[in-house]
Amino acid sequence: MSAELLLGVGMGLALSGASAMVPGLHPYNLVAALLFTLQERKGILPADGGLGLGIGVAVGYAFFHLAPAVFYQTPDEGTMGILLPAQKALREGWGQEAVQWARWGAWGAVMVLLLSAPLWPRGWAALRAVLVPHVGWILLALSAFLLLSEWPWGAERLPTPGRRLMAVWARLGAGVVTFTLSGALGFLLLARNPLTGPLARQPLIPAFLGLFAVPGLLQAMTGGRPAPPRPSGEALSFGVWARGVGAGLLGGVFAVLFPGVTAGIGGLLAGHATAQRDDRAFLVAQGAARAFYSVGVFWLLLLPDAPAPRGGLGTMLAPWAGPATPDRYRAAVLATALAAALAFLLMEPLTWGMSRWSASRAWRGVYAAALALIVLSIAGLGGIPGLAVLLAASGIGLLPSLTGSRRLNTLGVILVPLTLRRLGLEDAAWRILGV
Repeated sequence: MSAELLLGVGMGLALSGASAMVPGLHPYNLVAALLFTLQERKGILPADGGLGLGIGVAVGYAFFHLAPAVFYQTPDEGTMGILLPAQKALREGWGQEAVQWARWGAWGAVMVLLLSAPLWPRGWAALRAVLVPHVGWILLALSAFLLLSEWPWGAERLPTPGRRLMAVWARLGAGVVTFTLSGALGFLLLARNPLTGPLARQPLIPAFLGLFAVPGLLQAMTGGRPAPPRPSGEALSFGVWARGVGAGLLGGVFAVLFPGVTAGIGGLLAGHATAQRDDRAFLVAQGAARAFYSVGVFWLLLLPDAPAPRGGLGTMLAPWAGPATPDRYRAAVLATALAAALAFLLMEPLTWGMSRWSASRAWRGVYAAALALIVLSIAGLGGIPGLAVLLAASGIGLLPSLTGSRRLNTLGVILVPLTLRRLGLEDAAWRILGV
């Protein structure tokens, strides 16, 4: 591996680690700011440096951001499935163990990625030829599953059938409304992008921050402090780990194969495969699905028959990642192994420090500062249009917290526009909207 590649890996891990320490800050925002600075100053990022940066950020994101999903409870589109177990873990005092279980899931997914690396160049082309004609209806079925799989727990305790029915449909209806509004926002942003400047190529960044990070920060600022750390009394056996990794891989592979399906959707599928087991397998599955998706999507940039760049990281770094050649693909695999080993080792002190930080007396100030940082960064990178998108998305993202519905319904921001595009219904949607 070249020195530029190693330097890029180090930069990527550092960016992911720094963003993990700030509640609600996504590493992709730091990557966007870095690339904008390089362009403004006419800086040159060597091809090996861009490749290493992408690998470092993808691997660091897969590992490091498991901790803030638990201790800060400010999820992004890839960690929403961890939120409910994270709340339970913090309430009962075993948050550090929850992070470690998810970490072992991420490690298992990376090992599978590395072992399967020789199959990707030819296997991807074959799978793409089979699946691409069916993407539209598969995304439609996935959206239906997302809405229908929400179970309205708690309503069975109400005294009368009428009140139980009203409670059930109030929650399910709120989920449908959240999905529809977030889908409309995503459709408008992708079809008629109002943003300029650095965010023009990534119009969904302020939407993601508003849908996922801002509501989590507001909820954390008004919530209680976590319980003192204490062991959960449960060990992670090999059988539980293998079952969780297997379920996570199913979700992660699905997310890599289909456009518009992110780690959040992969985690949803993994969660349904393990939710009836125990929290350990569930958290392992979430970590595995997230890691397989975040690294696998970036690997696609280096395959000769790969489609257009997918995901925020791939889209930003595609011009900087260099040509897709067998030598560069092998270098990416080796860089992934190195980055994963470093990230796995660094997770132990990061988790310990974050658990202490989240329980400090200044925790409300930290969340407030993180919220201010998000607003200022969007204002600087996207101006008034970016702030307008952030505000609209934040209003939609608060609906699940206010109604008790599932946060995953906000993934309509991706699923709706891409499903319409794949089914050829974009023009019909514009006519219905009267635009």
